[in-house]
Amino acid sequence: MVVSPVRTGMIRFGLSLMPEPGFATAAEPLFSEGIVSAVEWSFDMGWGSDPTPAWLDELLDFYCEQGWLLGHGVSYSLLGAAGRHEAWLDRLREEVERRRYRWITEHIGFVGAGRFSFSAPLPMPVADDVIQLGTARLGSLAAAAGVPVGVENLATCLSIRDAHDQGRLVSELLTAVDGIALLDLHNLWCQSVNTGVAVQDLLDAFPLDRVREIHVAGGRPDVGAHSGRTLRRDTHDALVPDEVVYLLTSIAPRCPNLEVVIYERLGTSLDSTEAQDLYRQDVSRLAAVVAALPATAPSPLTTPQTVDLSPIEIPAQLQRTQAELLEGFYTGVDAPTLQQRLDRDDYPLDPDLTAVATELTRTWGRLRA
Repeated sequence: MVVSPVRTGMIRFGLSLMPEPGFATAAEPLFSEGIVSAVEWSFDMGWGSDPTPAWLDELLDFYCEQGWLLGHGVSYSLLGAAGRHEAWLDRLREEVERRRYRWITEHIGFVGAGRFSFSAPLPMPVADDVIQLGTARLGSLAAAAGVPVGVENLATCLSIRDAHDQGRLVSELLTAVDGIALLDLHNLWCQSVNTGVAVQDLLDAFPLDRVREIHVAGGRPDVGAHSGRTLRRDTHDALVPDEVVYLLTSIAPRCPNLEVVIYERLGTSLDSTEAQDLYRQDVSRLAAVVAALPATAPSPLTTPQTVDLSPIEIPAQLQRTQAELLEGFYTGVDAPTLQQRLDRDDYPLDPDLTAVATELTRTWGRLRA
């Protein structure tokens, strides 16, 4: 794939890379035009049995040399009580020996518990056991990566309290390693729509001074299974809505250390000429919006702070909570019954949002072999 010298402004604009041929066809002209000045790669997607395409390796190497290859994990399970964390970190050490990432981020949630080896990222409350575990996991990530690390806010929430508390949880975890925040604006908007809480209220506790990266993406409307109210799903298969563009122009100036905005789109959704054309037009539109944002003067990136890496005892209640949640979602247990089973007053469940989590778990949940 031909990559022209990038035209850089004060805030860079980039793409989340996908391995599918449809993405390659759709994105190639954008790279040739030189409007893509950074890329993000979910490197653990490339740890499967299928090798990454040659054109993708070329892009990764090019942006690595430019110093603008960003890493974004999807399967570490930062807040997970169970999982193959050490094996994942071993693979990460191999990854960063091959290519140096500017920074590495993960979702602020857990994937997999009980009989599930993987699931869609699900949230956890602000609680001592969650903060203790998340701090240890983030410290291990920082030690293995050797570059700045951070977390991304989730789209999924299970209650109003859950959405309100996420900013505080992000802040608590990042303070321990002097980490960076990845603010996903479509995720933020999804939580606002799904809970009825204003975006500004959700941002009150979010550490905007730690935001180095912003995500923009599209999704789809949905209807609450119980109330019939309007919901929003973070499906990454549509154009970036105007509401998210507005959030970008209004929130980015409040992030003094913002360095880059990344456009996310699933490669599987770019399987037609029409979809590819519309994608290119939308990417160009967002690139122009980013180019017009006020310049920032980010503070220098720092190496991760050393944290206590001694083994941590996983609280038994947290293990039970996560396993019970996934089992309940997968089997379709209603919110009141599941709430009673959890026996945690810090984890309320909204019926509509529980139904969304049920669909996500049935779609993405993988049973242990």
